[in-house]
Amino acid sequence: MAEKAGKKEESERPEKFSFEGVAADIDAFLKPEPDGPQARRRERILQAAEVLFTAHGYRKTSVDDIAGAAGVAKGTVYLYYSNKAELLLHVIALQKRQYLERMAPAFDLSVPPADRLRRLIRLGIQLGHELPLISRPGSADHEIEAVLEDADAATLDGINRMQIEYMVHMLDAATGHRRPRAALEARAQVLVDLIFAVVNGGRQVRQGMPLETYTATVAEIIVDGIVGEGPGPGEMA
Repeated sequence: MAEKAGKKEESERPEKFSFEGVAADIDAFLKPEPDGPQARRRERILQAAEVLFTAHGYRKTSVDDIAGAAGVAKGTVYLYYSNKAELLLHVIALQKRQYLERMAPAFDLSVPPADRLRRLIRLGIQLGHELPLISRPGSADHEIEAVLEDADAATLDGINRMQIEYMVHMLDAATGHRRPRAALEARAQVLVDLIFAVVNGGRQVRQGMPLETYTATVAEIIVDGIVGEGPGPGEMA
């Protein structure tokens, strides 16, 4: 009986690389506790941090400010988040979760894999330019560099692994399942880094080009290179 229940529960889990699966992964990252007082307290802290970080930025917002806005003691914040950088990473994840519906076209399995990858890159860059925390006035002052310096390495590694696994899945489908895992992982890491660089530098380099045109062009250039026939990292020439 227990075995049947376990199989039923497993069958009800969303497919890992589906829209529902990605949403579930972000939810688990944001809300590790079951519903209850602890979960509600975490939510209050996160919402207060979102308002303050968006309004004032990372450097000008203190943990004291966040605790006061959330109505908790400063020490309570540290029960949930190891430092201010980890809290900001969770706020970014929260805003991405709020905008996730915009990414739905990248999960449409009726679309060829290479086109889904183009959609993912295009929508990912657009999203990065539109998230309130990232697009706020004055956000181009390299605050993200301070966050990366302050953040716990394990937290950053966990976020990166989640991104890489999804990119590997997308790249494997887009390249016809013909590349070895090592090559897919190398391409996935470069792709994640490229999207990050374009989001953080694109506002300065597109010089009046409409965002939609810019992101579509970037996606086309990247995907044409990724799905090409030539050997890549981890493959023999």
